[in-house]
Amino acid sequence: MKAYEYYAEVLPDGHLSVPEDLKNKLATDSKIRVMLLLEDDEAIWNVPTISQFMKGYSDKDAIYDNI
Repeated sequence: MKAYEYYAEVLPDGHLSVPEDLKNKLATDSKIRVMLLLEDDEAIWNVPTISQFMKGYSDKDAIYDNI
């Protein structure tokens, strides 16, 4: 199985856009598997929160890692 990843737009009629170069690789009777990954507003905040938390971590804190 081959995998292609791209960002799509939801068109006004509810269909997903497909890049032209990928359309050329699909036969009209192709069977494909679609996976949707939606942006999660909470996940956007997790990255800065984690990085800010880790800025306060020092090597001295490592003694607590094995408790």
